[in-house]
Amino acid sequence: MSSIKKDSMYLYNGFRPYVPKKKLADYDSDFFNRKRYTIKYMTSLIEKYVNIKYYHKKPKNDNDGVLFNFFLYDFSIRDSKINVAFNDFRDTPSML
Repeated sequence: MSSIKKDSMYLYNGFRPYVPKKKLADYDSDFFNRKRYTIKYMTSLIEKYVNIKYYHKKPKNDNDGVLFNFFLYDFSIRDSKINVAFNDFRDTPSML
């Protein structure tokens, strides 16, 4: 199983309790109707169904702080232009 798929399953299961009950069926169908998971898709899915700003400061479970930090500071920025440019710069061989 790829890293993105494992991370997507972790995020899906972790944020499921934060989805309002009336939107839970839509959340499940949006996730499972997808054949391929990307960072951009998972970020938009979670932002669509979960009130991140509210629950980030008041998680339902004390251990969910790790989930929110993973989503906000690690997973969501993997695909950002700055992060991609930095990785390209870091991987460029020096000409010394």
